[in-house]
Amino acid sequence: MNRSLFTLVKQSRTDNNSLKIVIDLFSPKIHRSLQQTKKQFREDLSQELKIKIVDCTRNYDVDKIPGYFQMLDLLERKGMQNYDEGDKEL
Repeated sequence: MNRSLFTLVKQSRTDNNSLKIVIDLFSPKIHRSLQQTKKQFREDLSQELKIKIVDCTRNYDVDKIPGYFQMLDLLERKGMQNYDEGDKEL
């Protein structure tokens, strides 16, 4: 079954299999990033990164993510400009 990352993160709070899939999805990025470190540190760093993924995934509340229009309203209230009009010269 092909599930979205959003669905997997939501399910990973109670389902360890979904959590494993999330970690597996990030494993290629972890592996590529570890190429920038010395070999003797890679295994420990890999474990630490996976622990951080578990922590973030388990503690992230996906139910509080604003929708598109909610986010636009939030940005407008904070005084951010809306750039829907493209790249106009100032």
